[in-house]
Amino acid sequence: MKLKDLTRRSLKALGQLGRVLPGLQIKNFKENTRFKDTQIDLLFTGRLKGKQYRFVCEMKSLGSPSHILSSIAKIREIAQSKKAYPIIFTSYISQRSAEICRETEVGFLDSEGNAFLSFGDVLVDRRVKDRTNIERRQITAIFSPRATRLIRVLLENAKKTWLITELAREAKLSLGHTSEVLRALVDQDYVNRQKRKGFQLENPAPLLDRWASEYDLSKNEITSLYSFEKDFSALFRGIGDISRVLELKSGLTLLSGASVVAPYVARFSDIHVYVEGDIELWKENLDLREVQGGANVHLLAPYDEGVFYASRKVNGIPVIGNIQLYLDLFKYPARGKEQAEHLRSQLMEF
Repeated sequence: MKLKDLTRRSLKALGQLGRVLPGLQIKNFKENTRFKDTQIDLLFTGRLKGKQYRFVCEMKSLGSPSHILSSIAKIREIAQSKKAYPIIFTSYISQRSAEICRETEVGFLDSEGNAFLSFGDVLVDRRVKDRTNIERRQITAIFSPRATRLIRVLLENAKKTWLITELAREAKLSLGHTSEVLRALVDQDYVNRQKRKGFQLENPAPLLDRWASEYDLSKNEITSLYSFEKDFSALFRGIGDISRVLELKSGLTLLSGASVVAPYVARFSDIHVYVEGDIELWKENLDLREVQGGANVHLLAPYDEGVFYASRKVNGIPVIGNIQLYLDLFKYPARGKEQAEHLRSQLMEF
């Protein structure tokens, strides 16, 4: 087959490959050939830097995980049989799909310039920062304030299989909203839908990583004040006592919270605590003062009530749940990333 005889989509794919690998000489094209009971979209050889390689290619109109996963097993089997390198071409590959391709050693190229190729002594790994509107909408759907209630429940109970009704009840969401978020999570290959058994978290680690990269602590309303109490342990206990007496939820977070459940960063100068209810009530009961600078107690009004999910008391001291604690720490500049990873290694299974 000659180059001019290839279909438009194959020519487009080869054009993309040529831009990523300048100097690649392509020949011996075979399009829409059979392999066992399936079809190979494109098979060809190429010469680069004096070495010859064989490539097997799959063309996908959509690059979401649900579409990519259906191709990976097939293209890897063909590639192994043909001693070729597998590549998926698509219009746009989502970040999660890109992760899956890398994990399974399958190359990809998309029309927006995202690329991953790893064969011989060739390595191309390029991620365009700008996202398409489609992926941005998916991210918004998954990580919107109310939707994160559901993700939090799944991550805090990573091995549990849920019926949609009990998941909605646990997350305090409507069935419709629960169904919508689950659809997005299944499509992104984070959740597995099991017939008659319900839904189970499939890939907790990548989901937490993705959430941490999207999360912004400033979404919470933060009031910074000053306490004359120099003994932080006494202040921790005071927060617990007030929470119990007033019947209001609270939970230490950031380095102060981590110091109670998984200490790693030995010294810290500020206390951060999520509180429910009127900030003035907490300010009065903890004897906190307004200052122009040098605040050492920061009261966080949570962006959503789900923040308090899986909170616990340790020797009477309220601490926020592990997932929320990890999210808050992950981007915190004062050694937060180190403390977050220590927390994860000690108290989380993924």
